[in-house]
Amino acid sequence: MLSQVCSGLRFRLLVLVMLTCAPLVLLVVHTAGEDRRRAVAEWRQRSQRLVETAQRQDQELVDGTRQLLLAISESSSVRALNGRSCQKWLEELLGVYTRYANLGVLKTNGTPLASAVPGRPAPDPAAREFFRRVLQTHTFAIGSFPAVSTNRPTLSFGYPVLGYSGELIAVVYAELDLNWFQRVGSELPRQLLPGATWTELDRHGTIFARLPAPEGWIGQRLPERGLLPVLLREPEGVVEMPGAKGVPHFYAYNSMRSPLVGRDVIALLGIPRQILFAEADRVLQRNLLLLGIAASLVLVLGFTGSKLLILRPVRVLAASTARLAAGDLTVRTGLPPARDELGQLMRSFDQMAQTLEQREAERQRASHRLEVLSQRLVEAQETERRLIARELHDEIGQSLTVAELNLQAALRTHGGDAVQRRLQESIRAVERVLEQVHDLCLNLRPSMLDDLGLEPTLRDYTRRQAELKGMCADFRAEPLQARLDPVIETECFRVAQEALTNIVRHAAATKVTVRLTRNEGQLHLMVRDDGRGFDVEEQRLRAVRGASLGLLSMQERAVLAGGGVEIKSGAGQGTSVHAWFPLRWRDGQLLSVINE
Repeated sequence: MLSQVCSGLRFRLLVLVMLTCAPLVLLVVHTAGEDRRRAVAEWRQRSQRLVETAQRQDQELVDGTRQLLLAISESSSVRALNGRSCQKWLEELLGVYTRYANLGVLKTNGTPLASAVPGRPAPDPAAREFFRRVLQTHTFAIGSFPAVSTNRPTLSFGYPVLGYSGELIAVVYAELDLNWFQRVGSELPRQLLPGATWTELDRHGTIFARLPAPEGWIGQRLPERGLLPVLLREPEGVVEMPGAKGVPHFYAYNSMRSPLVGRDVIALLGIPRQILFAEADRVLQRNLLLLGIAASLVLVLGFTGSKLLILRPVRVLAASTARLAAGDLTVRTGLPPARDELGQLMRSFDQMAQTLEQREAERQRASHRLEVLSQRLVEAQETERRLIARELHDEIGQSLTVAELNLQAALRTHGGDAVQRRLQESIRAVERVLEQVHDLCLNLRPSMLDDLGLEPTLRDYTRRQAELKGMCADFRAEPLQARLDPVIETECFRVAQEALTNIVRHAAATKVTVRLTRNEGQLHLMVRDDGRGFDVEEQRLRAVRGASLGLLSMQERAVLAGGGVEIKSGAGQGTSVHAWFPLRWRDGQLLSVINE
């Protein structure tokens, strides 16, 4: 039985698939090893770049300090040894050059003449090596690096002050705040990867700089004690060793000349192994996962592959797919149901075809509903036109008839007072006609919107609607730098018009607030009232059923213009309508056609 299974074609196919995947596994592992070696090489290159950056910024610091001290030494107040004037000027300079802990002037006997920090003692004797060098060489000098750890370590620079005849009369000095420079003034912290450390130390393991947290490290011994002998063997290299807490680290080190220390130091760039190889490990896991998925799929196909179980169902499926691609949505595979993978594929195809057929039927029904809706919109437009015609006929016609009768009666009346009274009534009737015509024109399309723009039109319309119900109107608008696109102005006005109309008709409000602002490239409209409020969801359902199109009209106008509408309301809480529109219209032709 076992021999029959092992000699079967299915078993041989599975063995072949496994042998085919073996080289891929080896390739993935080899690629991961190359990625790790590349990460180590890039880490070494990064260390070299940081060394160049450190040397460059240290040299720039030395040159800048030399120039600053030269400028101080050549000032008239320093050469005149005017202590008060020197102190005032040094205080101003220290406020500009914040990298320094102090600026000062020492007499040739070592006593302070002036200091930018009153009460701060001059550099201690151990740090005044620069002073002795300046006295001996009459040139720029740098003091010794702090040998012990302090809360605020400094490095002193000195420059000679020469009299008019060339004699040394004083020494100007600057104390560099090493913690400030390494934390803020240096470029190195911004170039360090998270979890990495940068250390500068001498051959005895004394630390001169430590990043990213320099406080308390200057003058300390290197915590990785076993690392120092390795660093002294070669001038540069990369080594893997446990860190101070036993975590495996990679250290790239280089020997460099430090302008601040004045001798060769060792630059050490360390990073945990897990962080350095994080990307390589992620790629390895992803490749192994993809390889496992691919091998599983191949095994499944090899396990189920045969002419009877694969080719015949596949051919039927291909023919059905071709018919489906040709547009025959009624096609089905017609194969008997099966529980294997191909059977599931056949059932999925049949379900997909059935779903497509249902979707097509739904699309046709939706298209029909859209036609009906379009017809209803046309009918609504015609109804609106009839209402406008009826308003013009009933209201304006009656008023004009009254005016005509009054004028005819005035012609037949001979009394002066009666004629005047009749004429006054006629004038009032004509005024009502003009006001009604003006209101109708305002509701249809206010000419002010085309002539003056959105803000004046909306302000005037808000005032008029508030006066109809005796409400208090509060309108505020931010000044717009230029006229908006006519489409944006029209849609924003229509939304505000619909909101104010609803307030007048239904809200029973005493105050209405309208705000027009611009923010983040959009125009924002806010209309609020203190009326009775309503249930927003219920009104939307009624609007969908066709009972009220006000809310849908506002939303559709805002969306078509590229914006949106948010409505908040509740019983007894008033209503807030917030609409927003783009400041620039990108598809004006489409909305123009819809508005027409």
